[in-house]
Amino acid sequence: MIENSQARKVSSESNQSQTLYVGSLEKGFRVLEAFRDGPGDLGLTEIAARTGLDKSAAQRFTNTLQQLGYLEKDPRSRRYRPAVRLMDFAYTYLQHDQLAEIAMSRLIEASKIFGTTVNLCVLIDTAIIYTVRIPHEKASFPATVPGRRMPAFCTAGGTVILAYRSREEAEAVIDASDRTAITDKTVTDRTAVMERIAEARDRGYGIGIGQALPNEISVAAPVLDNRGRAIAAVQIPAYMPQWTPQEAREKLAPLAMETARSISGMLRPTE
Repeated sequence: MIENSQARKVSSESNQSQTLYVGSLEKGFRVLEAFRDGPGDLGLTEIAARTGLDKSAAQRFTNTLQQLGYLEKDPRSRRYRPAVRLMDFAYTYLQHDQLAEIAMSRLIEASKIFGTTVNLCVLIDTAIIYTVRIPHEKASFPATVPGRRMPAFCTAGGTVILAYRSREEAEAVIDASDRTAITDKTVTDRTAVMERIAEARDRGYGIGIGQALPNEISVAAPVLDNRGRAIAAVQIPAYMPQWTPQEAREKLAPLAMETARSISGMLRPTE
């Protein structure tokens, strides 16, 4: 799941008015972003459809990215997939991210308490992205991989980050979100979503029960800067029937809050 394509379009259109904006560079990144929509290789027709480029332009950009080592092409099917060189960007980001460095040891400590997965997520556009993930031994592969995106409006991490932002910012994110139901329990109504955000602020943590994944209970607490603004969230998922919502509230929520407070306290003051 990725952030709202309409939000990206609006952002792109506003950027195009800037004289220093390089449209061809943006198109190249749009080709790379096309692979976020789901697993599997893509052909030129699919890439063109996902990016809004004509097939000729899609071919030029994919060929260039292949030559640079960021895409691989299957010689038989002539379909493309991301190449391992893209991992350089993930490493470079984490290498320079003070938050990830500070959080790592505390997330590891938290994961040992109940043997649960513990994640760190940040808000980007209308989505959260998991930057650090400490999986438990039985975690599925998708739950172990940093970089996964989920909609902010229906995740505990997204809800609690927005709870510690201004109301105007929270409303802007919710209004730009697609708000399509992911499960039969996903809350999509704007008013109800804003109520969930307010409730997260009142209790100090966000909770989602089957909101983003069936049978998942997710709790999250905000990592705050020195102004009290959320810059990230510590998120702990659990699964029914091994955990009940009440157990998650009584055990996992305090753990998430204590871990988030510890990380917040170690951050350098912002100017």
